[in-house]
Amino acid sequence: MVFIASYTAQLTTTLTVEQILGSVEGPGDLPGKQVATLANSIAADYLREQKAQVQELSPEQMFKALLDKKVDAVVAPSPLLLYYGAHEGKRRVKIVGPVFNSKPVAIELQLDSPLRKKIDGALIALREDGTYQQIYDKWFSVP
Repeated sequence: MVFIASYTAQLTTTLTVEQILGSVEGPGDLPGKQVATLANSIAADYLREQKAQVQELSPEQMFKALLDKKVDAVVAPSPLLLYYGAHEGKRRVKIVGPVFNSKPVAIELQLDSPLRKKIDGALIALREDGTYQQIYDKWFSVP
């Protein structure tokens, strides 16, 4: 059983349930498989194009369906899957397969917003001093 993260606004990854050797190792294995994804998401359209058998669910329902072996994989935004894998799913899921369907994420502001320079500066400072990586590792890294 596998999580496959796919979302147009997020980096994507794949997670799998550790104690079970599933038949899904990445996006190429999705055709014909039972795959859960978020209801009304772009991922649902992608999965249908891949000829997967799609179940559109809430995040909680997706994880439960996977752990209950009702689906073979989960495709969702990678932050959701990485967070789950690092916390509630710790020691039950692991990352496998390639990153796919990666798109940049943006914060939308008005062009003349006084927050624009402050946000840009804060993001640069977080990257430069290592704080961004520390935060990312705390919330999204799966050992």
